[in-house]
Amino acid sequence: MKKLIALIVVVAAWSACKESVPPIIFGEDSTLILIDTAYVLASGDIPEAQFRGVLIEDITGVKCVNCPSAAAAASEISANATTNKVVILGLYPTGFRALTFPFPDYIDPRTEVAQNIGANIYQFASLPAGGVNRKIFDGETKRDISFNTWENRSNSFEGEKSDVNIEVVIDQVNDSTFNVNSNFIFTAATDSDPFVTLMLLEDNIKHPQYYSGGTDKEYKHKHVVRKAYTPYNGTPLLPGEISETSRGLRVEKGWQIIIPSDVDVDEASIAVFINYNDEENREVAQCTEVKLK
Repeated sequence: MKKLIALIVVVAAWSACKESVPPIIFGEDSTLILIDTAYVLASGDIPEAQFRGVLIEDITGVKCVNCPSAAAAASEISANATTNKVVILGLYPTGFRALTFPFPDYIDPRTEVAQNIGANIYQFASLPAGGVNRKIFDGETKRDISFNTWENRSNSFEGEKSDVNIEVVIDQVNDSTFNVNSNFIFTAATDSDPFVTLMLLEDNIKHPQYYSGGTDKEYKHKHVVRKAYTPYNGTPLLPGEISETSRGLRVEKGWQIIIPSDVDVDEASIAVFINYNDEENREVAQCTEVKLK
C-alpha cells in the first residue's frame, strides 16, 4: 500500500510540472517517497547562497587504457578543490562492450543509467568521455570534453554561488534501508524547471583495469555509480502546487531507499544534485555527496 501511495504521488508530480525533456521512468522502483512539500521562507530566514558544486561525470570502462588517466584527473581536481566542492560520478556504460565488458568473477560495474547519461546527455563516441556540470562551455559544441580540460573547466566555477542550496541528512533504518531527507532552498529564481537526481555510489571496488602498462589486477574503482533512484536526468523537484521557483522557496523531499545486496554499505554514498532538462540547458545547478555511514 505504501508503495502504491508513493507511486501516485510521483505520477501526480510528473503530470503537474512542465518539462522540456521527459525523464525516463524506471519499470522497477524500490524507492518510497517519505515527504514532498514546499513553502516560502520569510526574507530574514533565507540563508546565504552556497558555493556552486562541481559535478564531474567520468564515463569509463575497465578495458579502456586511457580511462585510469581520466579517473586520476578527476580525483586530483576533487583533492585540490577549495570553495567549490567536487562530486565525481564514475559511469560504466553498457555500450562499447570491448572496453566495458567486465572480467569474469568480478562485480559488473555497468549500468543502464551510465549508458543513458553517456548517450543522451554527452552523445559520447569514445571512451573516456564526460564533462563538467553538464555545461557546454564557450568554444565547445557539446558537453563531452576531453578529460585534459576538466581541471580548467572546473576552475571556471571558482567562487561562483549557486541558485539553490542543498542539505542532506541520511538515517539508517536497517542493514539495507536508509532514509534520505533533503532540503532545497532557492536563493534566486531560476529560468528553467529544476529536477532532482539521486544516485548510489560505491568506492574501492576491486576489479582488473587495462592501462597503458598492461593490466592492473589490484585496481580499485572509485565513485562508481551502482544505482539511480530517480531517472538518469532527474525527476521534477517542485510539488504539483508550485509551478515555478522563487527566492526563498524551500522544497523538502525524503526518500526511503534500498541498497542492493552486492554493495558494500561502508564504502557507499549518495549523490544528490539539481539539474535542468531544457534542450539548451541541462546544467547541474548544485550537487552534494553524503556517505551512508
